[in-house]
Amino acid sequence: MNNTKIEWCDSTLNPVVGCTYGCEFCYARRLNNRFNWVEDFANPQFFVERLKQLSSKKPKNIFMDSMSDIADWSMDWVEKTFKAIKENPQHNYLFLSKRPERIYENWLQFGWKNIWCGATGTGHQTANNALYYLDGIRGCNTFLSLEPLLNEIQLSNGIEHINWVIIGAETGNRKNKVVPKAEWVERIVSDCDKYSIPVFMKESLLPVIGESNMRREFPEGLKRS
Repeated sequence: MNNTKIEWCDSTLNPVVGCTYGCEFCYARRLNNRFNWVEDFANPQFFVERLKQLSSKKPKNIFMDSMSDIADWSMDWVEKTFKAIKENPQHNYLFLSKRPERIYENWLQFGWKNIWCGATGTGHQTANNALYYLDGIRGCNTFLSLEPLLNEIQLSNGIEHINWVIIGAETGNRKNKVVPKAEWVERIVSDCDKYSIPVFMKESLLPVIGESNMRREFPEGLKRS
């Protein structure tokens, strides 16, 4: 289990490394190209021995797939991972996917309050697609990650059932990098405030909206001491 610079969790633990999605913004692939954890990042691999690290006694908010997308996980990997989670209820476990239609309706229906099921959207269409599938989850906590924010979003029906929204701007030096507008962020916040949904803004938004408008909220259950 590793400490992380990801602002909304305490640690990462990646039993799977690799992803078939091929997102052009993928930091995980860039890191793997640098450190060569797996030879072919497009061919995900399972490292079951890493699950033993969950036995640490100090409760943490653990991001479980920062180096993969759970849409690629086989059922065998899922079953072994959730067995380890059941044996270690002291932590909160956060999962995130760009393809929620492929996974959440099938197997993230465990009803455990320490499991957080998230989906990523980068614009209006992908964000509302994520909401549609997250709305079908019952029993677990759900969250929406809007990063990198690439255009204006009006959140549709289903937002009222979300427990948390994370917003971030594109980072790095990509050609034609998108810098979000302040009003894009403000509209998302307004939609969330209608339902008292906590909003966490990543530091990448600081130049966009200014320090006085930054929101760094955690939902109940994930709040840090």
